[in-house]
Amino acid sequence: MKKRLKIAFDTSLLRSYSLKDALSKLAEIGYANVEIGLAHYLSFEATEEDTRDAKQVLKDSGMRLVALIAIFPVSYADEEVRQIGVKQYVNAISQAKSLDCNMLAAELMGEPENFESCSRAFKKSMKELVPILEKENVTLCYEAHPGDFVELNDKAVDIIKEINSPNLRYLYCASHSFILGKDPVEMIEHARDVLGYVHIADSLRPEKTFFSGRYFPKVRPHQHLTPGTGDVEVKKIISALHNVGYQGYLTINPFSMFTAPLEAARDSKIMVERMMNSI
Repeated sequence: MKKRLKIAFDTSLLRSYSLKDALSKLAEIGYANVEIGLAHYLSFEATEEDTRDAKQVLKDSGMRLVALIAIFPVSYADEEVRQIGVKQYVNAISQAKSLDCNMLAAELMGEPENFESCSRAFKKSMKELVPILEKENVTLCYEAHPGDFVELNDKAVDIIKEINSPNLRYLYCASHSFILGKDPVEMIEHARDVLGYVHIADSLRPEKTFFSGRYFPKVRPHQHLTPGTGDVEVKKIISALHNVGYQGYLTINPFSMFTAPLEAARDSKIMVERMMNSI
């Protein structure tokens, strides 16, 4: 188990720090792998200088870059918007290669009330992007995010399976478990053949989260908490990942813990390692 799953951390929680300082702090805590979030690097508009600087910072820190966040609007029926999203991904793929990174982590986006048109737009976009991904050996992993045109685990997995490319994979996000479906073990089992990446954080059940009763939010309530502090059965998820033979990264992303980011990064590492070692 210890040899098969690797821990990484998303820099987004440390958005008040520069990338250099964020990586330094994470290295001090004991992380060796990192996902760089949008707060520190915008892959779709990064200049050669931006990428060169990021690469040097990574080299100086000794950290391995396992993924870049890349969330662009390729699932919208508006053709102009969709084409912009495709161009942004093409640039992101190029920047990832420049950073010696072969993984992009993304959200499906789109509108849940327009499933059919968004689904067609997404598949059209993938027809354009998949050949580039395969040529450049970059893997694009999509999660079914709350508020996207697909919010359910199994439906998102089926769309990705239909496209049928080794470079288009599914991202399971533990903190969205209560919105993705009923049983994390069954969801992970359904995704096993296309599972490419995993985000780990905790969340309270949606019914425990206060929001105004005057409206129903488009993005259903969820948090990104330190693992072990909410209602998500994180240990059960890690065990399920082990059972389906997942050998990738568990990237920790407790975004909601912004008042004590370093403590959350440290506590998350301790908790996830404890869970992994107890399986």
